[in-house]
Amino acid sequence: MAVAVSALMHLLTGALVVGGTLLIIFGWATIIQPVLGLLLICLAVQLRPRRGTVDGERPLRRADAPQLFALVDEVAHGLGTRTVDVIQCTHRFEIRAVPFGMRRRRLEIGLALWELLTPQQRIACLAHELGHFATGDVRHHMMVRTVLPILHSAAAPSESSATLREQALATSPVSRRADEMAHAAARFRVDSALSGWAIWLATWPHKQMARLVQGLAASVAEEVEYRSDGLAAQVASTEAAVQALQCRGLSGVMGAELRRLAVEARTFDRPHAAEGLWQKLAAYAGEVSGDTLPRDVPQVRIDALSAAPQYPAMVTLDRSAAEGVERELEPGKRAVAQRFIRDSTALVR
Repeated sequence: MAVAVSALMHLLTGALVVGGTLLIIFGWATIIQPVLGLLLICLAVQLRPRRGTVDGERPLRRADAPQLFALVDEVAHGLGTRTVDVIQCTHRFEIRAVPFGMRRRRLEIGLALWELLTPQQRIACLAHELGHFATGDVRHHMMVRTVLPILHSAAAPSESSATLREQALATSPVSRRADEMAHAAARFRVDSALSGWAIWLATWPHKQMARLVQGLAASVAEEVEYRSDGLAAQVASTEAAVQALQCRGLSGVMGAELRRLAVEARTFDRPHAAEGLWQKLAAYAGEVSGDTLPRDVPQVRIDALSAAPQYPAMVTLDRSAAEGVERELEPGKRAVAQRFIRDSTALVR
């Protein structure tokens, strides 16, 4: 159903382009029709599908990390799905595989989580995320994922944005043309506010349809998570899959500790802090009391895995291969740590 609604949205966007083009071509002798056609095309551009791109740190290609890609390939083969095209390191407490472009896939390794896991638990996380593709997660369908970004575009004009415009257009009272500038600024504020509300109203139906698509996709998300957990257990072992889920309970405390370490490193001007950031975070995870975990742990999913048939590991990683994967990730770890320390301190200021 979510795919059908998404397809309808794309058809409506295409109809706007076709209708606008016909108005411009066949109504050229008039004035109103070409203007109306241009407005329809501009509206279609505002509602165009967003395919997603790679941003942030430079992604890893196969030549950069052959052992890591070999591991991901083996996991994907065990699941019977296609492997990823690029791998990207982030600071977040998550590991996820997402589609981008037309038919490409990106694996995002959140180092805040990756550093806490054993090699087998990492395999379980990789299998779970690639399992979303193997189970046919509708949220990864091109029709669906290209309409969801519409929810975050063309927002209604806010008071804060109006205040910023006024500050940008403010003129000194001693200026020779202060009255004229004030009048022009007032006209600009009115025109921009009207155009902002016009865009918001014109895109409102599409945004409501995108919200419907989001709700329909979310309605099957829980089932997809359970099925992906089962696949992770088959590939990495039930024990590793359960332990990987339990580690998710550290999300809140690890996020707070990561920000504290970043601010501390910049405050005390420690030049080599980026090199030891992830090791310090992993050491802190070992000291955290288990009393902090239950609120964030997906206990229902853990119970479901425990009650299901127990599987041994299909894919394993020996010590030398694990060390090789870590060596390939070292440049990415250092770059992500440096960027996070810089950006976190800028936000605090």
